[in-house]
Amino acid sequence: MARKRKERKGGLRIDPSVREWLKDAAENPAALTAKQRRDRKRAKATYDLPRDIQEAVRRVAREEDTSASQVVEMLLAFALNAYIRGEESLRGAFWDGKTPARTPRFSWNVEPPDEWLEAIVRFLSAEKGE
Repeated sequence: MARKRKERKGGLRIDPSVREWLKDAAENPAALTAKQRRDRKRAKATYDLPRDIQEAVRRVAREEDTSASQVVEMLLAFALNAYIRGEESLRGAFWDGKTPARTPRFSWNVEPPDEWLEAIVRFLSAEKGE
């Protein structure tokens, strides 16, 4: 049996005709905050990452007093620039980490070299005093 949703109590209720009019209304770009302008240029993305990498990102964010999202943006931009420049350590890691994919969607699976993952584990255990 489907549960009936309770009507929201409070908050701003806008007349449906006003809501429709607002869809077509011109927006004043000068009235946007700096955050709104930045957010319009951004898009969310979701990636599957090992827990150690996620924890390392959170630790770097704490150390740099910034958000995990900004740390990921900085590190991805750095790595992508290294890839674009053809840096051998990164390009070589792609070739060494390739294994055939078992799906028709992709040709290859790639994984970071063990020494990179071991360095992340050492970084995390240094914080814990191990």
